[in-house]
This record gives sequence, structure tokens and C-alpha cells, in this order.
Amino acid sequence: MTTTADAAQYLMAIVDVTKGIDASLTERARIAADRDKEVARINAASQGLRDYLDHVFAERRELHRGFFARLDKAIEDRDPETVQACVTGIVEVTKYSPLNNIAELRSIWADPRAVIEI
Repeated sequence: MTTTADAAQYLMAIVDVTKGIDASLTERARIAADRDKEVARINAASQGLRDYLDHVFAERRELHRGFFARLDKAIEDRDPETVQACVTGIVEVTKYSPLNNIAELRSIWADPRAVIEI
């Protein structure tokens, strides 16, 4: 026969299990929130990098087109000084890589307090 003391112990066991389940659900919710925050951060960084590369390469594309148009005209006009200046300009532009500053970007992304504006 179950006594009042036994019933109280059973009730306490149920309460303890319920508390454990509640704690697990709370922890899962925290983990999901952290995951969502990190996914949003990755998405923002990814979009920022895409925008940066699109912008830099678009500028370079226009710069290259301008140099080559002037080069063609200088060749057509037989203007060796302008040919030399255009070739020098093309070489200088190709020395620059849009990813030269990737180490700086990495350090920003690694900082959880960093705010990345898009």
C-alpha cells in the first residue's frame, strides 16, 4: 500500500523530471538562438564580401576598359608616350588585388562584438 510519504516522493520525482525537461528545452532554445545569430552574422559577412568584390571588380573593369581604349587610340595615333603610360597604368592596376586586405577582414569577422554594416 502506498503511503502519503511515498506519494509525496513520487510527486517530487515528477517535479524534478519536469524541471529537467524544462531546463533542456530552455537550453535548446538558447542553442537555437545562438545558431540563428551566427547564421545571420555569416549571411551578413557573406553579403558584405560579395558587395565589396562586385564593387571593386566593377571599378577595375571600367578602369581596364578605359586604359585599353586609350591604348588602342595611342597605338592608332602612333603615340609611344601614351602607349607607355597606358601599359604602365594597366600593370599598376593588375598589381592590386581586391583581396589584399583579407587578413583585416578575417580579424573583423572573428570578433563577435564587431558590427558589420551593409
